[in-house]
Amino acid sequence: MDKKAKLDNGYIFRGINNAIDITQELKCSEINRIYKRLAKDAKLPKEIVDHISGHSMRVGAAQDLLKSGASMPAIMNKGRRSKTDTVMRYLEYEN
Repeated sequence: MDKKAKLDNGYIFRGINNAIDITQELKCSEINRIYKRLAKDAKLPKEIVDHISGHSMRVGAAQDLLKSGASMPAIMNKGRRSKTDTVMRYLEYEN
């Protein structure tokens, strides 16, 4: 149990709602806002910030696995994907 957070089960990453209450999970929209805020804080150009999403991390993870020599089945397994065409779209822009 994390004594500071008072969590003894559930997700590690949690959200915070408008009333400053800790929620049970971190929603996709919250993840997108976090990544966009980090990109803005890093002073990335607006054109890049506008295209960043939580999904970008799935694509990046697949590309990193490919670069490290992982096979297609391994990439699919790590990303919990069952369709090769989805993973191929993630990898199509990787050189």
